[in-house]
Amino acid sequence: MNESNKKFNLEKILGKEEFEAFEKENIKNKKVSNKRKFKFKKCYNALELYNLKTRNVPKLLNPLLLKSGLASLVGTSEAGKSTFLRQLSLSIALKRKDFLGFDLDCEHNKVLYVTTEDDYNSISYAIRKQLKELNQDAEFNIDNLKNLEFIFDSDNLLKTIQSRLENDAYDLIIIDAFTDVFSKEINANTQVRVFLNSYSNLANKHDCLILFLHHIGKRTQTKTPSKDNIIGSQAFEAKMRVVLELRPNIHKPNLIDLWILKSNFLEPKYKQNSYVLELNENLCFKNTNLRNSRYSEAKSNNPELIEKVLELHKAGLSTRKIESELEGTEFEIGKSTVNSIIKKNPL
Repeated sequence: MNESNKKFNLEKILGKEEFEAFEKENIKNKKVSNKRKFKFKKCYNALELYNLKTRNVPKLLNPLLLKSGLASLVGTSEAGKSTFLRQLSLSIALKRKDFLGFDLDCEHNKVLYVTTEDDYNSISYAIRKQLKELNQDAEFNIDNLKNLEFIFDSDNLLKTIQSRLENDAYDLIIIDAFTDVFSKEINANTQVRVFLNSYSNLANKHDCLILFLHHIGKRTQTKTPSKDNIIGSQAFEAKMRVVLELRPNIHKPNLIDLWILKSNFLEPKYKQNSYVLELNENLCFKNTNLRNSRYSEAKSNNPELIEKVLELHKAGLSTRKIESELEGTEFEIGKSTVNSIIKKNPL
């Protein structure tokens, strides 16, 4: 029996009204089913993994963000992190094909945004300005804004997100900011790791990316962009598959540098230089298509600095101790620069 005959017989059995209601529900279930092709398993054998035939690690935003797991955007308090993430969220929800010239590959075009620092009036104002700009680039369907949901209450957050994921599918979940939802000791490795493990398991189970907004130390702004500058426990950075940083450009204050501090599956060429962005009056970032090199390179070639670092290294100080010793002086640098100088100038 073909499909049309099946439908005709079913309509005769159910009656017209019940059949139409059934068809509507069936279409809805098919949509959900299509979105849920991914099936989570706690354990795979090597043959199953081999047969997945994964040739490239799937990216939500190529090459910056992976499709699943944990990620973080860090920076100083005035670097525009929340603005950047709202613009990214709108681009996904409005079904844009790219964000700042980077390709978007979305399954559901849905984002869940947890905001702990802004109220609904602030968000309304910000997204209206951003949409004014985005509408100039390309017209959009206003109804697609329903694809971006904001949560303003962070109590029992893990359960709230878990409940949402059980009933719907999201490409991206943003938690803005980490320090407002993590209530334990931020410098305690075990506590940070246990907290993040719960979110990591959730991201893996539902095949989505959970991105935390976090901060770098105030006194690290003059240092080389580095994951070592992130405040709190090293366990935070270690648990992230990707860490990006937004940092005001040292040469032009109206420009912002986007750095890739960590990405487990990305070639080094993407991490060596920043992507230079410009923030306009409508709170939208634009890609200038310029790249900046790490300005620590000039420091690492400073003869006086090299002499000082090697002197401390010869005295038996560790990389971290050397960084601490130079903090607050004209030679202040990060661990990565210390390591670079030591490697280039073996004793």
